[in-house]
Amino acid sequence: MQLYEKQEYGAALECCRKKLLPLAPRHSGVLGLAGVLCFMLKDYSASERYLNQAIAAGAGAEVHTNLGLTLVELHRPADAEQSYRRAVALDPNQAQAWNNLGNILHSSRHEARKQEALNCYRQAIAARPSYATAYSNLGFALENIKDYAQAEKNYRLALSYDPRNLGTLINLAELLDKAKQTEQALICYRQAAEFYPQNAKVLGNALGLRRNSADWDAQARPRVEDLLAVLPSDQNSGLQPLTLLALPEVDAQMQLLAAQRFAKARWATQLAQPALVRLPAPPINGRLRIGYISADFRNHPVTHLITDVIAAHDRGQFEVFLYSYGPLTDDKEQLALRDLADHFIVINHMDDSEAAGRIRDDNIAVLIDLTGYTTHARPGINALRPAPVIASWIGYVGTMGEPRMADYIIGDAIVTPPETAGNFSEALALMPECFQPNRALSALLPAPSRADEGLPENATVLCSFNQTFKLNPLLWDDWCRILQAVPEAVLWLAPASRPPVERNLRNETARRGVDPERLVFAQRKNLDEHHARLALADLALDTFPYNSGATASDTLRAGVPLITRAGETFCSRMAASLLHAMDLPELVTTSRDGYVELAVALARDTARRKALRDKLARILPGSPVFNPRRLTRQLEALCRAMYAQAQAGRRDSITLSGQDW
Repeated sequence: MQLYEKQEYGAALECCRKKLLPLAPRHSGVLGLAGVLCFMLKDYSASERYLNQAIAAGAGAEVHTNLGLTLVELHRPADAEQSYRRAVALDPNQAQAWNNLGNILHSSRHEARKQEALNCYRQAIAARPSYATAYSNLGFALENIKDYAQAEKNYRLALSYDPRNLGTLINLAELLDKAKQTEQALICYRQAAEFYPQNAKVLGNALGLRRNSADWDAQARPRVEDLLAVLPSDQNSGLQPLTLLALPEVDAQMQLLAAQRFAKARWATQLAQPALVRLPAPPINGRLRIGYISADFRNHPVTHLITDVIAAHDRGQFEVFLYSYGPLTDDKEQLALRDLADHFIVINHMDDSEAAGRIRDDNIAVLIDLTGYTTHARPGINALRPAPVIASWIGYVGTMGEPRMADYIIGDAIVTPPETAGNFSEALALMPECFQPNRALSALLPAPSRADEGLPENATVLCSFNQTFKLNPLLWDDWCRILQAVPEAVLWLAPASRPPVERNLRNETARRGVDPERLVFAQRKNLDEHHARLALADLALDTFPYNSGATASDTLRAGVPLITRAGETFCSRMAASLLHAMDLPELVTTSRDGYVELAVALARDTARRKALRDKLARILPGSPVFNPRRLTRQLEALCRAMYAQAQAGRRDSITLSGQDW
């Protein structure tokens, strides 16, 4: 025991095997100790063997708890659940078994199991009233059923017993952020960062919150530099890769590394399971079945982009399945998709294994993931490999970092040039014109007056309706340089997403020597009204490195020229893809100075802007960017090419040849 207490687990196991077990080969205590030592040494198979022997020799509840811990590490949660149930049946005071059983139950999508999880956490607390982790887990379970007051109460109880509990600090910060209590959330993250300065998830979450608030104070922590310092060594903190896409300091290779680590840390259990569908793929009998899986089949930019594609599929050749695990809103966008799809399947209530089983049983040939690592994501379904081909498209504009999550990322020669293939875990599947789908052109509502929108009548109106997290200090430097060079210009921005945003952006503008009153924050409008008012702008400024997507095509649809800067990452080349497909390459720049110079030149030159708007007006009616039927034919050809590779047992990059679509 002295060796164990000194954490000399290897020496302790050697002593156990050579001295104790020969003397008492069936002693439950000795076998149980050997099992624990193997667990500490990460030899989980040996740990399971010894613990099962200890149980056969009559060991009690604690050994069942330890076996549960081991089975979780072996990615066998169902077996672990049975071990925890045996432990609490033998001894209702097994607090850790109650807590861990709660974790397994709470991970389910079934309401009855989630309710049972609440009881498990309460039993764990009853058995150990100072059990901080159980309070935290209870808080998280309550938060998920929207009992926010009780969730916060339990998080704070957890911290009263363990002020350094990392999971609790993160959970409380996220709850406070959800309640728009930005400063309080930052306090939690900063406390966590003080205790765990090497934890990339803590630093990334805190930095993400600051960026969502346009809080760029270089003296405040954490800073981008703090995150960059720990990224190379971060292995399993669970840092969300989406956090990195909008940071100019993070290159494509670091995005890939972060995605690889995130996949392994978060979905290890699913990745450890045998694939449900193996290659080579079988021949297609009848129509090829395409499945789209998403959290966003509702009033959401992804649905705005994809709806006309679903409608345009050739039903003689393709059968379309939509798998929805997002909010059930029953809004007009969701109802439209229900009508347009051949099959609309709600899988919210299904666990990953059930959802994957349903997709397999539906004989989906190509599964297209429209969510990736964004909000409500469930890539664990992909990890179980329910289809011969899985492709990532438009929802997440970066690599998933794990080949089992997606075989292909659908791009094009501009947004994902062949020479960038090494930045992706996926093979490249290149559309011949533009990766981004869009709704067909239709008449816009009449534009309001500039006065209606709070815009000066005679100003040059520069606009950017991107989300706040896409803004950053370097980009703001460039935008302020443009405003300084064009004194008659104003910058028209999206409505502030949270209270500090407008104040912070005005302060940052004043700090750069520009009158903050030259910022005009738009009012919230419905989508049709928003599209109509865009025509009031003279020029749109794209964000970098996370470009506009749907925001860019909305701007172009309204007849407003958009200036972009193309970088090396997928997300920094999206607008360039649209502009090249629109035959407007002259609006694509590749450097900060080039971007500023072009914006200034166009903002100063009314005639040149008019010529661009006239060109855009001529291009729009025949543009492939707003021809969803044409894009759907291309996508169908790409799906056939991806499936043909699966039939051959391959997943090489694909480039569709040019033809008359």
